[in-house]
Amino acid sequence: MTTRGRARRRRLVAALAADADPFGERILTRLRAEIPVYGERGADDLLPAILTSRAWILEPLEEGRAFTAAELEAFSSYGEVRARQGIPAEDMLRAWRLSIREFFDDMVDAGRALRMADGALLELTRDLLATTDAAILAFSQGHHRAEMELARQEEHRRTDFVRGVLLAGLGATAIRQQAPRYGLDPDREYYAVRARPAAETPMTVVERLLGFRAHGGPAHGMVALVDGDVAGFVDRMTADATSAVVGVGAPARLDRLAPAFHRATRALATATAFGLTGVHDLGGLGVLPAVLADVDVSDELARRYLRPLGDGEAARSILDTVRRYLSSGRRADVTAREMSVHHNTVRYRVRRYEELAEVDLRDPDRALEVWWALQHARLGERPGRR
Repeated sequence: MTTRGRARRRRLVAALAADADPFGERILTRLRAEIPVYGERGADDLLPAILTSRAWILEPLEEGRAFTAAELEAFSSYGEVRARQGIPAEDMLRAWRLSIREFFDDMVDAGRALRMADGALLELTRDLLATTDAAILAFSQGHHRAEMELARQEEHRRTDFVRGVLLAGLGATAIRQQAPRYGLDPDREYYAVRARPAAETPMTVVERLLGFRAHGGPAHGMVALVDGDVAGFVDRMTADATSAVVGVGAPARLDRLAPAFHRATRALATATAFGLTGVHDLGGLGVLPAVLADVDVSDELARRYLRPLGDGEAARSILDTVRRYLSSGRRADVTAREMSVHHNTVRYRVRRYEELAEVDLRDPDRALEVWWALQHARLGERPGRR
């Protein structure tokens, strides 16, 4: 660039700088009229940034250079501020394009008033495009970083709220104050749930099955990770969760969900231990939660009713028959069909068991104890339980 060209460029930039205030007011008016999210902001939130960013563009344009690292960081901070003001990236870019078009028109008008050659104006336009491209990249990155940080903060707040509700970390007053923020009714009853993701049912699938992530509609509860499990509460239970393992508590208000979540946790632990899928509550699991929890009683019953048979293949065949026999309501014909054997074979094995264990399965108390011992033995057969 010639000395004369540089001088004209400096005069043009000076003319643009002198027109900063009218430019700022004009841009502010258009932004608030044409972009709804800007219309919700006051002039004090918008005008200083409009004028400052214009000045940031003018300085390297005057000197015919690229932005310095400090200047790019300033644009990045500008993007962060817009994100924290709640202005989406799309609207921010729309506002920037609007401003640059106005800036370009002013620059061309000023250049012609100064009798700048078309070649000089073209060169200036190229510099402006390069400068604005660098600015867009910088403030877009800043906006994205701020959005990610805001999303993390919001996720932490949501997680803290869910944990506070489920683990009794929040009092009734705090729950009532915070619930509306998440679209929750503190007077409504919710189901406390706890589910265990697996390879075939990852966390996102479990959330969708339970209604936390609705397709095209509102979610019906909140969720957080608790020790690797999907834990939360929903305002209704869905029948779609049969492919997952889910424990559920009785419905209760948010400030009374902690006991229900404790029961949901026990139900999940029991269902997982016994290889069950679907949605389970403690009542539906019967005595199985006690079988899992009361190890001393289970060990004593196993010693009394299982150990006399030994560990051979014949013993396993007899015990499997007895377990199925008890589960069928002591129906030898049903057990035989289930096992694809003759009903006399079932009766023989049951009788042989009664002889070896010295027990009469017609006694309902003894039958329950044997069933308990057999369920306890199932736990040892599950992967990871040995």
